[in-house]
Amino acid sequence: MHFRRLITLFAVILISIFTLVSCGGADEINDPECFLAKDGQMVGASGTDCNPPEGVEVLPTPTFTPAPASGGATDAKGLVIANGCAGCHVIESIPQARGVVGPSLTGIGAKGEDYIRTSIVNPNAVIAEGYAEGLMPANFGDLLSENELEVLVSFLATQ
Repeated sequence: MHFRRLITLFAVILISIFTLVSCGGADEINDPECFLAKDGQMVGASGTDCNPPEGVEVLPTPTFTPAPASGGATDAKGLVIANGCAGCHVIESIPQARGVVGPSLTGIGAKGEDYIRTSIVNPNAVIAEGYAEGLMPANFGDLLSENELEVLVSFLATQ
């Protein structure tokens, strides 16, 4: 089983290299489409390797930045970004939250606060359809303070 994964990975790498070489590499891309429009803003790369439309603000691509151990962001949107949620989930009200690894959280409020709280502290209790068990880190219950957890739950309940 392990051997098959290695062969598959090797094949993907070879195909990627062949594609880059046969297509002339990234130099032939004149105006790359690497931005997502959201509320008059763009979410994507810094603009150094892409050409955003004239006069459009470019927000950085979300990256995981752990919250400081002493507590960090106190607002829900800050907590979503600081704890890496934006890198995995889509939340329509947060332009930086455009991840594709986890399910969209837009509309999650309809499931109720208890469901949301359980999904954060015990993410494998209920697995969203089309997603695998173990994708979401199971330690958010330990990382978030009670206050931070309640801020996130209350915010997501409004989505």
